Amino acid sequence: MPELILSGNDQQTVPVVVAIARGLGYEATQPSQGNIKLERGNLTKTLLLGAMAGKNFHISFSFDIGVDQHGNTWLRFDQDGALGAVKGGAIGYAKSKSAYGEFIDTVRRETVERGLLLGER
Repeated sequence: MPELILSGNDQQTVPVVVAIARGLGYEATQPSQGNIKLERGNLTKTLLLGAMAGKNFHISFSFDIGVDQHGNTWLRFDQDGALGAVKGGAIGYAKSKSAYGEFIDTVRRETVERGLLLGER
């Protein structure tokens, strides 16, 4: 569960991360203060077809949001790999894990390019 530290407050940084997620096909759902859930795919098709849902395979994860003592934002990402396994067995777990890794790598890369990434814990 990586925790990225971004320069600036959550009002500045969270929209950047959500835009990165949208670029990868995710939608921010169930936003609440301090947490955002990201989803893509079709849950119904995934439950019916499992890992064979292809591009429609449902993937979800969330991230918690906080501000440190310096006024910078921290984002703690959490993948529910067990849920991927329930939805599609070993193949579903692998798909979920791969998509999660791709998302985290993209957030790292794009926040570095924008000069936002300060570090990782």
